[in-house]
Amino acid sequence: MAGEVHQATKGAIAEITFDNPKKRNAMSLSMWQSLGKIVRQYDFDPEIRVIVLRGAGENAFVSGADISEFEESRRDSRGAQSYEDATQHALDSIRICSKPTVALTHGYCFGAGLAIAATCDLRYAQGDAKFSIPAAKLGFGYATHLMADLIQVVSPARAKEILLTAKVYDAAQAKEMGLIHDVFAGAEFEDQTDKLINTIAGNAPLTMRAAKLVITALTEHKHSGALTDADRAVQTCFTSQDAAEGRKAFAEKRKPEFTGH
Repeated sequence: MAGEVHQATKGAIAEITFDNPKKRNAMSLSMWQSLGKIVRQYDFDPEIRVIVLRGAGENAFVSGADISEFEESRRDSRGAQSYEDATQHALDSIRICSKPTVALTHGYCFGAGLAIAATCDLRYAQGDAKFSIPAAKLGFGYATHLMADLIQVVSPARAKEILLTAKVYDAAQAKEMGLIHDVFAGAEFEDQTDKLINTIAGNAPLTMRAAKLVITALTEHKHSGALTDADRAVQTCFTSQDAAEGRKAFAEKRKPEFTGH
């Protein structure tokens, strides 16, 4: 078995689960390929408001890439490029997703797992989570687009420490450096993250899409086209049915029912 990426929906919430239990949910080539397709599917589904990514079982979010496949899948330059294309497509799908993406991490979040989490908008951890990029211990290179994601999440100085030392960080250390947003212990993890995810799912889709576009335009793509698209998305919010609903719900002191229009 090369592992699987499961998908499920509950109302406006889509859940993507990495499942490769014998290898602590390590990412195989087929899992990378599935991940990109599933994220794109949910990105274009108007019923979905938020996408959650998590690992199956109790031991790991994702422990890294499935290195046992490298002998075959990266045996020559063509195979190596095909593998890189699959991983980049999957991560790009998360990066450009118009829906909020949330990584719920526990256990091992190493290498490819940390790369996946870093592309998500929000990252939360159970108290047992451990984070590392062990590339320097394996002789692997860390791609430019992966480094860009890491630097966006933590500082360049922290990124250097993570890559040069290949240290393992616990959840508290990861929170302190900004790698994750918060840590929850035990049963509190499910309760608190459920509340957060449901809060996001209940917010105005057009506003969240505009917020992501503006932040990306200001921090990553500072050219006029990206800024124009972001400004247009903001203006769309003000003339939307959801904005009218938001004003009406505020006046009536009730929870708004947004439709994304």
